[in-house]
Parts: sequence; structure tokens; C-alpha cells
Amino acid sequence: MQITPEISCRIKLLRLPLIVGIVTIHSSLVPVGYPDKFFQTFIAGTWGGSCVAFLFILSGFLFFRNFNLSLNSYLEKLKSRFWTLLVPYLFWNLALLALVLILLNVPATSSIIQGHYKKYIADNIVATVTDSLIGYKSGYPIAFHFWYVRDLIAMVILSPIFLLIARYIPYLGLALFAAPWLLRLELGFISIQWLGPLFFYLGCWIAVQNLDLSWLDRHKKLIIGIYLGMAIVLTAMQTAGIETFRHPFECCTRFAGTIAIWCAADLVGGKLQKILLNLSGLAFFVYAAHEPTVTVFKEIFDRISPPDDSLTVMVSYVLIGTLATSITLGAGTLLQRYTPKFFQIITGARG
Repeated sequence: MQITPEISCRIKLLRLPLIVGIVTIHSSLVPVGYPDKFFQTFIAGTWGGSCVAFLFILSGFLFFRNFNLSLNSYLEKLKSRFWTLLVPYLFWNLALLALVLILLNVPATSSIIQGHYKKYIADNIVATVTDSLIGYKSGYPIAFHFWYVRDLIAMVILSPIFLLIARYIPYLGLALFAAPWLLRLELGFISIQWLGPLFFYLGCWIAVQNLDLSWLDRHKKLIIGIYLGMAIVLTAMQTAGIETFRHPFECCTRFAGTIAIWCAADLVGGKLQKILLNLSGLAFFVYAAHEPTVTVFKEIFDRISPPDDSLTVMVSYVLIGTLATSITLGAGTLLQRYTPKFFQIITGARG
């Protein structure tokens, strides 16, 4: 499938907003009242969740648009993803593990390492490194937001299966990938985020079947309006703790959100479009470095003035996400300018 300049521009424009959506998920604070719970859930639980799903669609689309069932094509894809996925994955997880070990072994800083990070430290270094990279105990690597990259690596390895299904049984394949997600299937011996395979397959399907999505733009305002309505209803259900039919409705809303995101990108123009296009090369760095940056800001805000009312929680939530995004953008800009080769390695040559 050929990517037109218009599609290429829209994909580039979306890179940073999609990552900001992930930042909003991890910036969430413990709610103290209905207003801040609704506010955070609406942003992180609906838009943020759809951003994750859209990233899987985009990854599948870009992978399969020029992939065919030949050994050479498969090996070329593996070689490419070795640099764009595996190398950054190893770097960021091992760098965070090294930082955790250093802080743990310094008396003045050992108390800082708690909860999520401390549980990865085992009696021997082999077990510590293995769990930090794979996350076989908790289901996540030590840089927990890199579960997306870890799962993407697994799907890249299994890519010929995705391609065969998309070519020969596309609709049955959609049902097979959607069923575990809708039914919340648990295998017991392994934890799988079923959202990933489904939306990666959707990206594969779009590329393999050469689907024309231009008709979406003709109805973009209607699509965005329907999604916003669904998002408000879902947020109300989540905030109120309503479980009846919530999961299937959440799945539908997340899917609708991916379509709305694509349509919304067509509405962006002028200075905002130029800014987003210029910053797109920093998107992966923001994704990689926003944690533990967000966690650090949460600790700072909590120690300075623990939020005890909804307004304070909402303001803190927005500030934490904004500060984390701004600082990582600034740090990424400096690295991109003064250490370009290093920047390319740790971001998978996305800068």
C-alpha cells in the first residue's frame, strides 16, 4: 500500500499528540471527589486509551504496507525493527534498572525506591535483569510503559501469521482477535494485553486490503461528535462504578476513539500543525522519558501540598502532565542537537 503525502503528513502530525495521550494516563492522581475523578477518567480513560489503540493500528499499518511473505522481506523487517524497537527497549529498561540499583545502594537515596521499582530486585543479577526486561512477575518491564514496545516486538516476530490471516480470512481474523479482548480472556500462565494484537491486526488489515479511508473525512465532525458523546457516557459509568455492559461499551468507545483521532487530525492546521510537525521527531523520546519523570513530579507535588480537593487534584493533574511533557521535549531537543547519533540510537532513529 502506497502512502500519499497527505496520509504521511497526518501520521507525522499525530505522533506527539498520541504520546501526550499516554502521558495523561500515567499522570493520573488518586481522586478525592466526583469532579476530579470524572475529569481524569474522561481524559486518561477515554482519549488516552484510544491513543494506545491507535498507536498499535499505526504500527501495524506501517509494518505491513510493504511486507510480503518471503524470507528476505521477513528478515529485512526483523533487521529494521531490531534498531527501531529492540535497541531502544533494551537501552531504556537497562538504564532505569541501573539507576534503581545505584539509588538502592546509596544510603541517602535508598528510601526513594519503593513499590513498582523495588519488586524487580531479586537475589541475583540474572533474575533481576530478566524480570526487568520481560516482566514475568508483574506483567510489565521495569520501565512499565515499554510493555507496548515489548508486545510489539512479539507481534513483529509473529507477523507472517497476521499477514496470512489478513489476506485469506480477514473478517474471521477480526473476530478471532476481537473475541479475547471483548471477553477478557485470561490464560493463567501468561498475561496478554489483547488490545495490542487486535489493533495491530487492524493496521495490518488496512494495509493488506488497501482500504480507502477517505470517506471518514467526509463525516469527520459527525464521527467526532458521536465519539465525544460515547466518551462522556463511558466516563459517567466509570465514575459512578456502573459495571453492567461497561466493558463492551468501553471497547466500542476505544475503537470509535481511534477513528475520531484520525478525523480530528484533518482539522488541525495553521501554526498548530506546523508546531506538531516540527516536534514529531521528539515523540518517541517523550514516550521513553516521561517515566519516571511523571512519578518524580507526583512525589514532589504530594510532598509540597497533598491535593485534598477536586480543584487541586485537577490542576495538579494537568500541571504534572504538562511539566513532564515540556521537560522531556526540552531534554530531547538538547540531545537531538548536541548528541544526534546517540539520540538516534535511543529513539530507534525516529528523530
